[in-house]
Amino acid sequence: MTDRGGGSAPAGQPVLRIRDLVVEFDTPDGVVRAVDGVSYDVAAGETLGVVGESGCGKTVTVLAVLGLLPRRSARVVRGEALLGGMDLLRLPPRRLRAVRGKRVAMVFQNPMTSLHPALTVRHQIAEALRAHDRGLPRHAARRRAVELLDAVGVADAARRARGYPHQWSGGMRQRAMIAMAIANEPDLLIADEPTTALDVTIQAQVLDLLREVRGRTGAATILITHDLGVIAEMADRVVVVYAGRVVETGDVHTIFHAPRHPYTLGLLAALPRLDTDRQSLAAIPGQPPDLVRRPSGCAFHPRCGLHRGRNRCVAQSPDLATVGPGHRAACHYADELAAETARAAGMSAAEPGDGPGAPA
Repeated sequence: MTDRGGGSAPAGQPVLRIRDLVVEFDTPDGVVRAVDGVSYDVAAGETLGVVGESGCGKTVTVLAVLGLLPRRSARVVRGEALLGGMDLLRLPPRRLRAVRGKRVAMVFQNPMTSLHPALTVRHQIAEALRAHDRGLPRHAARRRAVELLDAVGVADAARRARGYPHQWSGGMRQRAMIAMAIANEPDLLIADEPTTALDVTIQAQVLDLLREVRGRTGAATILITHDLGVIAEMADRVVVVYAGRVVETGDVHTIFHAPRHPYTLGLLAALPRLDTDRQSLAAIPGQPPDLVRRPSGCAFHPRCGLHRGRNRCVAQSPDLATVGPGHRAACHYADELAAETARAAGMSAAEPGDGPGAPA
């Protein structure tokens, strides 16, 4: 990484620190607290996997950090998002725009809606370069755009770069988005469900590319997904989010082999396996909660097999507490779950590094 006057962090040091982030939306049914006190760090050279069901708040968290939420309906109630010495949540819009794309870049879930249909791919990548370096001549930016496309594995990049997004396959469009994201060598790369719409073969290629980009640039990476196979393949550490709150966090091996929250255990039980003869997948009962009328106590208790009618789960929201080295969980009965996990047949997950061999 290039020196940006205190921007890039040494390997292993936090690049982004999110602290006690609360985000609310105004809806016709009432106020939705989509993010409720989320805190996590991501370090230089690290991939942090953020996992949870749709609507749990994992994407809203990073959109709030980048100032990309709709202003009319969304608001950040409190929190910090520290990038170096800057709190991104308190930057004026002009300064935040200078950070986006330069210091922090995001690869969105659907590249077709992120690329302009009336502009060539080369033009769009070149403009991403010139947006942060107005002294860069157009011809140099176009040449660099082709180099970036070649670097992310686009065959015959000079010719293909003159094409339009609709002329590219989904996998190629995602490569173009990654090329655009790394164009300015960001300190932090955020990938939001980058493989959801891709077939298994192309998914593997995109994941390999993200891994290669991390190794080449040393950037911190936040990988947002509902797919635990992808997490097993890519992540160093994992943050599990439910109903807008972090319910478990730890290194990937610990999360997969010794989960201490019933929600994490349920997600792992639903992960397809190639190394067992299990004929069907276990499903978490019920539905995620209505965040307008959030359940009292632990938000997961209506779906939790460990609850067993105990009043503490209904009356008291559990804190995110240390349950092991570098491992925290928000469950009143995390110790009981350790024994439950050891007895549960077929509930362990794929070895990290194996996935996504079991297609999601």
